[in-house]
Amino acid sequence: MQQVHPEGGLPVVGKELYWRVDAATGESTQPSPTPFRLEGSFSSLITVRCDGYKVSVEGNPSRWMRMDNLFGFKTIDECVAVYNRILKQCGLPPFTKSTRVYFRQTDESKKALLESDGAFIKHIDFTRNLSVGEGNEIAYLRAISGQTIGRSKVGYLYPNQQTVDWNKGSTYRYDKIYIKAFDLEKHRSSRTANCIDQEDLDYYDQLIDYCKSNGVIREEHSFKRPFLRRKNLCFYGLVTEKDFEPYLQDLEKAMKRLEVTHTEYDTVADQLMGEGVCKSRQSANATQSVYLQWLYGQKLKRNSQYYVHRSRLLQVGIDIAVDFDVTRLPIQIRRQEVVEVQALQVPDWYREPHLDSLPKVVGLDIPSIPAHHDTDNVIPFVASSIKRTSGGANINFTDEGYR
Repeated sequence: MQQVHPEGGLPVVGKELYWRVDAATGESTQPSPTPFRLEGSFSSLITVRCDGYKVSVEGNPSRWMRMDNLFGFKTIDECVAVYNRILKQCGLPPFTKSTRVYFRQTDESKKALLESDGAFIKHIDFTRNLSVGEGNEIAYLRAISGQTIGRSKVGYLYPNQQTVDWNKGSTYRYDKIYIKAFDLEKHRSSRTANCIDQEDLDYYDQLIDYCKSNGVIREEHSFKRPFLRRKNLCFYGLVTEKDFEPYLQDLEKAMKRLEVTHTEYDTVADQLMGEGVCKSRQSANATQSVYLQWLYGQKLKRNSQYYVHRSRLLQVGIDIAVDFDVTRLPIQIRRQEVVEVQALQVPDWYREPHLDSLPKVVGLDIPSIPAHHDTDNVIPFVASSIKRTSGGANINFTDEGYR
C-alpha cells in the first residue's frame, strides 16, 4: 500500500538511497530509497519506504508479530490499522481513506489514469481455509488441478503434490490451493528459532496436528496492481471486501462441478495378510512376486512352489492357471469415499489476531534523512572532468559541457 503527500517535507526512510544525476547539468533528482526491512518476532516481516513524498508499506499484516496466520484479519481496515501503527513508530503519517478520485495528467500517448486523495492498494490477498478430511488432501489437490478457472486457465500440480496454482508468474492475478499442514511444517524451524517459551512450541505443534486431523487446505487469491487498477479496486476507502467477492468465485465454481472420491487400493500382499492366508510378510511378498510375473505375461514353471502360490492367490480371487486378461481381473478396493469440502472452524484454543495486543517494534532505529538535504558530498563527480568513450571518440565532460 502507498500514499502520496503532494506537500512533501516528509523524512526520507529507507535502507539505501539512490540519486539520478543529469549528465549534462549535474542536477540530481529526489532520492530513491530502497525499502527498510522491519523484522518482527516469529520471522515476520514488514518493509517501509518513503522518498519525502510517497509513503509505501509492504508485508502481510496478519502475520506481523504472530507465529502463524491460519486465521487472520477479516477486513481491509484492520490490516491498514496494523500498517498505521508501524508508520506512527517510524514518524510517518498514517494511510487515510480516499474521498474522491480524479484523472492524473499524463502524456498524450498514454491512457489517462485515475488517482485519489487517499491511500492506494498495490496488492491484496484473500484467503480461505477448507477442511476435506484427514488423508484426503492430496486426492483433492490432484482432482482440482484438472479443473480450469477464469479464462480457461489450467491448474499446475507441483511435483510434491502439496500445491496447485493457476496463473503462475502473472503480474495480473494469482490463485492457488495448498496443504496447510505441510506449509506449517516447512516453516517451523524459522518461526520457532527464537522461541524460548515451551508453550509457544507446543501451540505450533498443536496447530500442525489440527490441520492434519482436519485435512486443511488453504485457498489464496492474489490481486496485483494492474488488476486492481483495471477494476478500480485500488482506492482505499472507496472499496470494501464485498467488491472483491465476484472475483473470488472461480475456485468455488470449479469445486461445485467436481466430485472427488478418495480410493484406497490393497496390494496382493496386503490382501494375503489381511485374509490370514500368509502368516508373514516375507511369504506374502513371495506370492506377490509370482503374481506380478503372471500379470506381465511371463511363463510360470509349474513346480511345487507354483502350486503353493496358486493356492494362496485363489483365496483372494486370482487364478494364475488362467492366462492374464485385464477385462476379467477383479479390482481390489479397500475403501472408497466421497470427499466433502467444508469451511474450517476456528478452534477455541486458537490465538486470533487482535490489534491492541500486537507488540511495538523494540529498538526501532530507521535511518532517515530530512527531505531538504545537501547532496554536494553525494555526487562529487559532477564538478570533475570525466572521460567518456562514445563511438570510438573520446568525449570530455567539464563544467562548461561536452568537448
